[in-house]
Amino acid sequence: MKIVGFKIPVLDLDKAIEFYVDVLGFSLVFRADEFGWLTLQQEKVQFGLYIPGQGGGTRKPGGSIDFSFSIEDIVSLQTNLKKNSALVSDIADTADGMQVIDVTDPFGNVLTFRKQNN
Repeated sequence: MKIVGFKIPVLDLDKAIEFYVDVLGFSLVFRADEFGWLTLQQEKVQFGLYIPGQGGGTRKPGGSIDFSFSIEDIVSLQTNLKKNSALVSDIADTADGMQVIDVTDPFGNVLTFRKQNN
């Protein structure tokens, strides 16, 4: 078994593209304005961004999304996010040997990025 996708609620598709594609670097795969839906991709994993009540789900934006993205260069990501005025935490070292940052998107969703220390 493997996870093949997930979805995150947003309030505005254009604003979501500005943050997720232009700032975070995900690829835009599909857009359906009539359903309030975007499909983005990072490496082999695709995920959805949706406007609640338009076809993708009803969860309201905000809070932790309860999964993490793996990244190789957490310092560069944090620097780029700060340069783009994103709300980003300091890098924290975890007990299990990772470095972690939390990023809040324009809709209040908290994304976690992790780098495994070697």
